[in-house]
Amino acid sequence: MTRRELLLNAAAVPLMPASDRAIPPINASKIRPDDFADTDLDMPYALSHFAELANSVVPDGPNRGFIALSVWRGEKNTHPYNARIMESILTLAWFYTAPQKWNQYRGHPTLRARLEWAFDYWCRMQSSDGRFSEYAPQEWNLAATAFAVKFFSEALRLLKSGPPISAEIHQRAIDACRKALRVVLFDPGLYRYGCEYSNQYTNIFAGGAAFLKLYPDDALAAQLRKRFEASSQDLQSPAGYFYEKDGPDLGYTLDTHHQNVRMAYNYWRDTPFGGMLAEQERRFGEWLSFNALPEPGQHFLVLNRAIESRQKHAIYPALDTPVAERCVIARAFATTPERRAELIRQARAKLLQEWPRVDALEVGNRVALTPYLFLQRSNYDWHPNAEQMAEARKLVRPLNEPSFVEQRKDTKLPLVFTYVRRPNYYAAFFSVAKPRSTQQRPGLTLVWTPRYGVLLQSQTDGMDTAWGTATADGKPVEAAGLKAEYLDGGAAIRYPIAGGGQKNVVFAEDRIRVTVERPGEIIERVPVFNPACVVSTAHTAVRKQESSPVPGKKFSVVELRADGKLEYEIRPS
Repeated sequence: MTRRELLLNAAAVPLMPASDRAIPPINASKIRPDDFADTDLDMPYALSHFAELANSVVPDGPNRGFIALSVWRGEKNTHPYNARIMESILTLAWFYTAPQKWNQYRGHPTLRARLEWAFDYWCRMQSSDGRFSEYAPQEWNLAATAFAVKFFSEALRLLKSGPPISAEIHQRAIDACRKALRVVLFDPGLYRYGCEYSNQYTNIFAGGAAFLKLYPDDALAAQLRKRFEASSQDLQSPAGYFYEKDGPDLGYTLDTHHQNVRMAYNYWRDTPFGGMLAEQERRFGEWLSFNALPEPGQHFLVLNRAIESRQKHAIYPALDTPVAERCVIARAFATTPERRAELIRQARAKLLQEWPRVDALEVGNRVALTPYLFLQRSNYDWHPNAEQMAEARKLVRPLNEPSFVEQRKDTKLPLVFTYVRRPNYYAAFFSVAKPRSTQQRPGLTLVWTPRYGVLLQSQTDGMDTAWGTATADGKPVEAAGLKAEYLDGGAAIRYPIAGGGQKNVVFAEDRIRVTVERPGEIIERVPVFNPACVVSTAHTAVRKQESSPVPGKKFSVVELRADGKLEYEIRPS
């Protein structure tokens, strides 16, 4: 931190007396379960633990205002230099302003003092050009800065018409948010980084739209428009996914990115930007249709996970986005109306049975009391009905076409994704000469059947749980990358094996044929949910795994051994 920043920060500290008064816990005797609307059934937990969070705001010393309780981002990340921890200011602001009759903290004077301390601390964390740090003091980064704009714009919206706080601190918070917005929009280095990690940059579309609705600024609006118009090419692959470490990552895109999309759509839905969001969603929905398949009898999607570049998700519950009102294919992945109604019934029954008891607060858990609970509560929402979902599912090719080969390629990196549908199975294959992410596992990544659901799922970052030919260190040889040659329009694939030899994969009408030729012993591993589907004359061993990545299914690894040449088939039925 420069001498100028130190002087500015010191001058900005308000002369407020420290308070040893604690925010009281709720008086549950004054709250009835039916006081909570269906849309607020996730609030009893947050309400009951809110005083713990608010009382953790440091009242004295150089860290006055820091939120010290580890309920957001995890214990290892709870440090006074980490601005991401301060995103829980939105939690403080929400309870300070929320008008619900069960909210006993609206306008509470002690909460106001702690909210002001927290705002003051956050403003003092900022660099002179508007950035925030996350992983070390003064190591400013895109995430800490862009996420701040999103969460703090919503906090400022709540305060705009809610109970007041200090006018001086309120204005400093507005100015700090504006500075953060400006640096993210104009700094070329932050934009380049955002093109690699799209979920971080799309925060600025959500937060920027919200902030400029509150505090219009022509220059910032023009730059926001420029960045958003470029995002369809710069942040989204021609294959349809949004870049995360320059590759696909369904976890970040389905979660954080779509939180950003929902918030941006709230402000842009009646503008041309709303149409652009819908077109981006259409392209992503097509990509998702090849990589997220329904599991029969379950309320989740099974993911083609070995391609994921950053997070690790074998399944995902659903994609619920208001953009689906304009993007038909997105409706295919939504929570069904019956499931939404059932979740409400379950939450209501639990509340009636247990109130005033709630689940314990897991201090140290990175999402024990996340500010995302409060981000979208006033934003526009939309859900498809059963008929609309059924029509949308007709656009999901693996569910409706008996036979096709589809390839999706990226232009930033030489990634090729091959999707093959045959009458009784669907398969995905991923090739790249050198993976950008070491946790990716190229090769045969997924086999799915309409009747039984997922049959084979190669595991992200897997050693013996990822598909492929084993090397001496236990990894599949494909983990280092593979240079694939595509034959018969992608229905057959061959590639050389490091160290000598060749591998062939053929997607036949009723089975997948794999042939491995190389000098010496060959060890092949096939991660499946039904070992009987792997048929070979090679020496075969089945290792049942203690846990399964897909609930309701048993997971095994079939290990095949042979010398010189190894052949096997995956027979889906």
